[in-house]
Amino acid sequence: MAEERGAYTYMIDWLKMLGYSPDTRMQGKVAEYFGWYTASNGWYSYQVQRNFRSFVVNRDTLHPASLAAEAWSDLLMNERLDIKTEDAAMAKVIADHFDNFGVNQADFVTRAFAMGTGAWAIGVDNVADDGMMHPDACIKVEDYDASQIMPITWSADSCTQCAFATRVELNGQDYDQCQAHILRDGTYHILTQLFDIKSHKMVWPEGVTEDLDTLSSFQTFALVKPAVPNIHFNYCAMGASVFEKGISAIKATDEALTSLLAHLRVGRPKVFVSDTLIEKKTKRTANGEKVTTYAAFGEADDIVFRTKPGDEGSTPMNVVQPNMCVAENEQAINAGLKMLALTCGLGDNYWQWDHKTGLKTATEVVSDSSMLARTLRKHQNALNGSILKLVQGVAGVCRHLCNNPVNPEAEVAIDFDDSIITDTQTDRNMALTEISMLGIPALKRKYLTDYCGFTEEEAKAAVPDSAPAIDPGF
Repeated sequence: MAEERGAYTYMIDWLKMLGYSPDTRMQGKVAEYFGWYTASNGWYSYQVQRNFRSFVVNRDTLHPASLAAEAWSDLLMNERLDIKTEDAAMAKVIADHFDNFGVNQADFVTRAFAMGTGAWAIGVDNVADDGMMHPDACIKVEDYDASQIMPITWSADSCTQCAFATRVELNGQDYDQCQAHILRDGTYHILTQLFDIKSHKMVWPEGVTEDLDTLSSFQTFALVKPAVPNIHFNYCAMGASVFEKGISAIKATDEALTSLLAHLRVGRPKVFVSDTLIEKKTKRTANGEKVTTYAAFGEADDIVFRTKPGDEGSTPMNVVQPNMCVAENEQAINAGLKMLALTCGLGDNYWQWDHKTGLKTATEVVSDSSMLARTLRKHQNALNGSILKLVQGVAGVCRHLCNNPVNPEAEVAIDFDDSIITDTQTDRNMALTEISMLGIPALKRKYLTDYCGFTEEEAKAAVPDSAPAIDPGF
């Protein structure tokens, strides 16, 4: 629904008919975040007046806001993200619904961090509102951007009921859809209402379950927010963008890039050539007018220019090479990127304009930026709660609606990729050095459990506290 991004007044009216008042205070700010994220706002394209005429001016961009959001998504959501449990039934639910979750949800987390909020919500297909178990129900995880989210009941740090807007296709027809995840009589219900995409009037096509009781008391959605305080509204379920404090840095970076490209454009060499060096031909038209053509020029030539013959002894050709100020502009771009990394919690050396070759190794990051390590932990903690809530919600629906013998409260752990903070190979080498220097059995056992996959019992059997005395044989 990008063509009407955030314009869901008709859905809000429907929710109010049901007795709910969704919170839409952040929608204006979300639109601002989206403008910076896509580099498509009034700062990037504006008009200037010249002699009563208007001209459109466009700034060039490195998409720094998108860079910041993608950087955090790369650090948090990747192939090393692991959702673990020792409960067999829960492990089956995770395998069925969260396979390769880090990679599959990386783009979504990028958008959520850019616009301050995202949401995972449970969708259920192939069911009927008959109060019966549906073992064949199709349970899926759907994601929503900040502009599609309408909190219904919330506090400063939680949201227990929420509505989501999207566009769906049903029997070859497109509809706007609003789904409200609400709590009734102790269980979560998913209310669904479709709207005509042009008139925005409510419609009721066949095959849509208007009120689905999931029979589960576990929350059927989870909001996803970066660990950035919302300074705009108190007691708001919506979060703030990861580049909330970096707008000035975004401007500085792209202003410097625009300056660099402008210098490159005007810095092309200019050759001024005397008429005496240029081959020319003069012809008469049918009307008897003389027309002179110069062999060295085309209509679009903006490098070579004709000059009138100068005084005797003057240089017939001059080449002017403007200063392109590449070093100065590159320094300005790096200053902007440095400010952007600092204001987005990435440390001050995360990006470099001219020799950026990829993400730094963990050893470099630890020595360079404790800020990155601290901020990464904050974002991990925020994401950890959202993922656990979603896993529990999916397990709850599987148990109560699909009769799956899973315990939604089974212990689940989220293992993020911490190689950016701790270089495993460096730690391993350090552990081996300590063992060779000290020879303490406890260090050896710890090495076996940490790096060789031994259990504590196996490690203790392999390395006892005191080795038996060896008979020297004499």
